[in-house]
Amino acid sequence: MLTSSKVIEKLIYARLLDHITTNSILVYEQFGFRTRYSTEQATFSLINDILTAMNNKLKIGDIFCHLQKAFDCVNHKILLDKLEFYGIEGKFKTLIECYLTCRYQKVILDNNTNINSFSKWELIKNGVPQDSILGPLFFLLYINDLPKVITKNNSMVLFADDTSLLITDSNNLDFNININQSFRNIIYWFNSNLLILNFNKTHYVEFRTKNYYHVKTKLKHEHKNISNSTETTCLGLIIDETLSWKQHIDQTATKLCSACYALRNLKYIVPQSTLRTIYYAYVHSIFSYGIIFWGRPPIVKKLFILQKKIVRIIINSGVREFCSEAFKNMEIMMLYSQYIFLLILFTVKNVHLFTSNRE
Repeated sequence: MLTSSKVIEKLIYARLLDHITTNSILVYEQFGFRTRYSTEQATFSLINDILTAMNNKLKIGDIFCHLQKAFDCVNHKILLDKLEFYGIEGKFKTLIECYLTCRYQKVILDNNTNINSFSKWELIKNGVPQDSILGPLFFLLYINDLPKVITKNNSMVLFADDTSLLITDSNNLDFNININQSFRNIIYWFNSNLLILNFNKTHYVEFRTKNYYHVKTKLKHEHKNISNSTETTCLGLIIDETLSWKQHIDQTATKLCSACYALRNLKYIVPQSTLRTIYYAYVHSIFSYGIIFWGRPPIVKKLFILQKKIVRIIINSGVREFCSEAFKNMEIMMLYSQYIFLLILFTVKNVHLFTSNRE
């Protein structure tokens, strides 16, 4: 029964996705749960907007919004109304309505007793089904009209429920008015769609050049202050106010030190081929993620030293021995080579994002 329901769910997903793609329904600001879209593209869009504003000498701030249990707060009626607005009606809408409604759940506590160990069955009135095929797509449609609240000169980057609202303006007075109005607009949208903004985890970062200091804008709503931070974590990367990436590199170095410790203990009990497999399963992924943004050679020397240390552990060589041949023999890219390779690969895959010399 479970298998057949998944097959039907995939068929519904295919038909729904075809309708969405054919009619270009999803906004370009949305990068989550979409084919040929990635966190790298979302981060590139965000960083590119920040650097463009800096080059134009504009004041720029970013509100990184954190929603509380976003997938569980999706209101079924609002979702169905939005589906109808996007042209999903008739029997297909009725099918989706049946899929969403008439679901029940209860909580069971595994406390080895029979006293109050479970709740009653209750009807689910909100939320998309967890771990379902259709759930993420429904959520994308639910928040698809969110970018419409932003005003001109501002921009937004969405990755599922991660929302980044970028505000730019030419002077302090206009900037203060712009950012507070934009924040009120986005809160009003969240409230209208019964989504809850977590004020404690929502951060505001005001970007600047390294030698420029200014009084930061204070952001609040109904006596609730938004944390004014010098850095924040966005899509797994630590972004600081000057885009120096120092904090992210320090965090990466900490992870690599843990990898060194683990490999040093494992090298006595597993063969070199297994250590190489562990390198690609753990260390390589740490190096690869987001390296096109933070991997500029001058600032990653400490990470390259750690990479060489890890390779020496794998081949069981001394701390002062050259390991260039070891990189070649094990077919492991040096950090700088990996940065260049992934940068070229990203450019080739996203050539439409760049301007060629002849243009």
